[in-house]
Amino acid sequence: MGEIRSTLDIIMEKAKGVQVTEEDKAAFMRREVEGKIRGILQRHLDGILDTEQLQSEMEAFGGERQEVAAAALRRECLERMVLEGDNHGLLNILSRVSRFDTKPVEKLLLRYREELETKRSHREALLGEYLKRQGISGSSVISNLKADPEWTRYSAETRDRFHQELAGLD
Repeated sequence: MGEIRSTLDIIMEKAKGVQVTEEDKAAFMRREVEGKIRGILQRHLDGILDTEQLQSEMEAFGGERQEVAAAALRRECLERMVLEGDNHGLLNILSRVSRFDTKPVEKLLLRYREELETKRSHREALLGEYLKRQGISGSSVISNLKADPEWTRYSAETRDRFHQELAGLD
C-alpha cells in the first residue's frame, strides 16, 4: 500500500524548482495592495469608514507599499467615476486623501455630461418625431432611450472615451 501524501507535501515537491524573482515579488505585492485598497475604498463608500479612517488606513501602508497604495487609490477612484451619478465622494477622496488636483477631472466630467445631455435631447426629439409619424402621440408619451440601440451605443462609447481620458489624468 502506497504512502498517502498531504496536499502540502505535493505542493512543496512541485515548488522545489520554482524561483521567485524580484519582479514576481513586486507584482504579488502590488496585487495584494490593490486588493486591499479596493476593499478600503468600498468600505468608505458604503459608509463604514469615514475620511479620517480612510486616511489612517492609507498611512498604515509603509514605504514602497504606501506609494503603490496611493497610486491604486487614485486609479480606483478615477475608474469608479460615472457620468450619470454623484462623484462627490470620489472627488473628496482624490483631493483630501490622495492630494490629487481634481479640477481637470471636474472639467472633464462637465464636458462629457454636457455632451451627453445635448445628444440625449436631440435623440429624444428624433424618437418623439418617429413616434408621431407612427401615429403615437400625446402628453403621456415619453421616448424610452434605454430601449434605443443608437442611444445605448452612443452613451457606451461616450463613457469609454471619458474613462480613457480619465486614465490619462492619473
